[in-house]
Amino acid sequence: MSPSVTLRRHRRAFTLIELLVVIAIIAILIALLLPAVQQAREAARRSQCKNNLKQLTLALHNYESTHSVFPPGSLGYPFVWSSQSQLLPFVDQGNLQGLLAYEVPPMAAFGAGYDATKVTQNDTAAQSPIPILTCPSDRERVAGSPYAGISYPGNAGSGVNGSGTADDGAITNADGIFFTRSKIGFRDVTDGTSNTVAFGEQLLGDGVNTAPTNFDYGRRVVELSAATQTTSVACAASAAPAWSGQRGAKWVNGHLADTMYNHWYTPNADEPDCHNGYHNFAITSARSAHVGGVQMSMVDGSVRFASDSIDSGIWRALATRSGSEVLGEF
Repeated sequence: MSPSVTLRRHRRAFTLIELLVVIAIIAILIALLLPAVQQAREAARRSQCKNNLKQLTLALHNYESTHSVFPPGSLGYPFVWSSQSQLLPFVDQGNLQGLLAYEVPPMAAFGAGYDATKVTQNDTAAQSPIPILTCPSDRERVAGSPYAGISYPGNAGSGVNGSGTADDGAITNADGIFFTRSKIGFRDVTDGTSNTVAFGEQLLGDGVNTAPTNFDYGRRVVELSAATQTTSVACAASAAPAWSGQRGAKWVNGHLADTMYNHWYTPNADEPDCHNGYHNFAITSARSAHVGGVQMSMVDGSVRFASDSIDSGIWRALATRSGSEVLGEF
């Protein structure tokens, strides 16, 4: 009888070198694909941001159709209700607006002497985030703030005061669409609704109230005292007495650096934004997390992109409602 023969099959394993090669190839593929994935995600966020601006401006149209004017940028202290807070029924936020008592101030900080129950109710409602008011490329609220933030401030104008004599960003009698007690409607936009900005973009603050150490002024604002006029000279970073990291912190608050901005500085300017303690003067630039510029909605509802390198004259002309400027390409 023949002895049985046991056959052994030897399975060849990966060598260390082969394993390292495979790992290296996978790492290279990830390195190549990751930026593409990130770009695709940012493109989707930017598209949603654009749609938010469009829908907000269509809400502005519906408000004007009902009231014959756009909502004012603010009703005046202490009733500093923002224009965006008055658009809530037109952006499917009627239930939230039903919680607001417009006959008292919008926040506890301004509510002394008024019905405490109603003021508290307003203050609580102001902490509710509104998706259409925040760009998905940025944060939802300022770090450490109980209030919900806003990415889309209304255009208060060129930043030149109503007399055309100074770059102080006055919030009264401004040349844009929104300012204190403004009563602007389509009839007043004589420069053309396709040539005038309605809403721009801003970066929400980082909640840090000290000077930035890396010269990144996107999220912090120079804060001057009391009623100081915010000229570009007074607002220079080298002369800054104080800083605020609260920009865009409150969608309910009708203040420059919260729900309004102007066009004195070009988008994502290297100079710091600036406001005073009363928030009735400010130079606040459009800023965004998008590469190379900012998105803005025009009064006609279209949404356009403005490059960081846009000519300052064209940029300011886009902010005025009746300046009779001739716009070039941008």
